[in-house]
Amino acid sequence: MNMKFNIPATVGVFAALAALPSCQQTDEVEPTVCTVLDAEFSVTAAEIEVLAGDTISLSDVFCDDEGLSEVRWDIHSAEGHEGHEDDEHDHDEGEEHEEEGLVLFSGSDWAVLENQSLSGMEDASSITLNVPLTARGIWHVNVSLVDSAGNAEEFVTDMHIENNHLPEFTLTSIDGLDPATIDGEVEWNIGSLVLIEGVVSDSDGVALASLMLVEEDTDSVFWSTALAPSGATTFAFSDTLTAPSVEGDFHMELTATDGTGVEMETGFHVEVEG
Repeated sequence: MNMKFNIPATVGVFAALAALPSCQQTDEVEPTVCTVLDAEFSVTAAEIEVLAGDTISLSDVFCDDEGLSEVRWDIHSAEGHEGHEDDEHDHDEGEEHEEEGLVLFSGSDWAVLENQSLSGMEDASSITLNVPLTARGIWHVNVSLVDSAGNAEEFVTDMHIENNHLPEFTLTSIDGLDPATIDGEVEWNIGSLVLIEGVVSDSDGVALASLMLVEEDTDSVFWSTALAPSGATTFAFSDTLTAPSVEGDFHMELTATDGTGVEMETGFHVEVEG
């Protein structure tokens, strides 16, 4: 008995399609950092420690399963967690990054943004930084990787800049809160009494110091007070102000001049709400 089997046409079509090469992207693996964990002057370090005035080189090795394309080095102040002025930047939720609480602005707008080409499945990259004498505090080091298929990944660590050249403010309490526990910006209620406590210090002595609350839109001074350090190397202060009677954005400016005439300004953002 002769038996015949009819194969539906659709089966043949699917078989033919399966034999064709796929036109879709198959590389979905993000590039990564291959530098050993906690390497010095690397994005894998828990924190990079430098001195103002130093020249340092940050270096890392990057890898991808099929091929690398580009790396972007982005170094900017951690104040307010803002990015480079020419590149709005929000940190991804997946980034492992230790929050440092309220970060006082160093008075410097120093930032570095540099793109470099990469090639192959493994490539090294480095960037040289001239840390200015006006910088102090926490800076973010962001490394953004792109592979040849367009997959992107980002890594971040903190760079802590020590500075013995400038007078230094250390805040111990803002409206009853420990600044180290403040995540983001400071918020005050309309008309509330706010106590600000801290210390200003300099090894050459502090000749002048002041606190000033400035409205950001108009640059008008809402409140100010002059401290009297009288040349002390360490001077503790405690001052109370009444928050503005209207909602808005303000900036608390802390200024000081040491015994040799070196001036500095630092501060933090304040949002007044009803």
